[in-house]
Amino acid sequence: MGVLTITLATLKAEVQRFMGYGRSTVFSTLPAAYQGDVTSIINRGLRQFYFPPILPGETSAHQWSFLRYHATINLPAPVTTTATCTVVNGLVTFSGAANVVDATYKHTVIKFTSTSGYYEISTVVGGTQVRLRDSTINISTATTATFYWNRADMDNSGIDVNIYNGIDTGRGKLKNVNSAYLLNLEQNQVATHIGYPELFSVEAGSWPVAGGQAEQSFHLRFYPFANQATSLTLRQRLAPDGLSNDADSPLGGVAHYETIVASCLAIAEEFGDTPSSKYRELFMQRLTASIMADRTGMYASNFGYNGDSSDDRMKLRDRVDTVSYVGPATP
Repeated sequence: MGVLTITLATLKAEVQRFMGYGRSTVFSTLPAAYQGDVTSIINRGLRQFYFPPILPGETSAHQWSFLRYHATINLPAPVTTTATCTVVNGLVTFSGAANVVDATYKHTVIKFTSTSGYYEISTVVGGTQVRLRDSTINISTATTATFYWNRADMDNSGIDVNIYNGIDTGRGKLKNVNSAYLLNLEQNQVATHIGYPELFSVEAGSWPVAGGQAEQSFHLRFYPFANQATSLTLRQRLAPDGLSNDADSPLGGVAHYETIVASCLAIAEEFGDTPSSKYRELFMQRLTASIMADRTGMYASNFGYNGDSSDDRMKLRDRVDTVSYVGPATP
């Protein structure tokens, strides 16, 4: 590994020295409280760098090019059951001992052969039961059903919910709308529910519950419901993990490492007995330089010569700008 590379061990040493814990002190021998201070400072410094503040004179925060990620979401083909089911107060029970559904079916809507509506699945109770979001539904006559995938998890994927350039199906980009609009479409009996996805929304998949709240999850909702297996491509922003091994390095590469160190030390200043903004100011200077460097690599002009003259406002050589009209032949 090159000498200019920084690692978690490097950041620990820098923060330990700043905090007066000793740069050469073995981290594991520090009191637990000191270890907690150093770890917290580094994690906060990394978050501050990965999701930076707005630079003076700008209206939005920079989004690093090295955190952008091309991802694919695969929606399975619809599944029609052979087993029949009945519905009591929104609880769908399939006949037979074999498992008809699995956990992935929580991302579907269900269409019963005997009814015209489409009903969203709330939870999968077991291999032979699913619960509808609408608890008023009752179907006493046994019927078969078809499941259509209308949602996709973004849980624990290492990717946050920030989506760039929309979602593409190969037939064009999907339009981003709000979740309430899609829910209204799902419940509209007249709308065309089945087809190729054209709309999507990002919505929370979990909410605070009694006793605490784990990391909030999100999922994507699509409409219409895919009538076949569908692959969706999108560009998202990575949600970086913290550094856990001493040899781990932050994302961004050597060009941004001084900015990362400054970010961590700017956070460490907050723990000092004497308030100071020296490293806060240094961090903002380094951040400006890092952002300028990152933007430079994103311009089209950095990809080399483009000889198709598509951006030339002048008349192209050999282009004919006049037309001739030939009348009908003389009889």
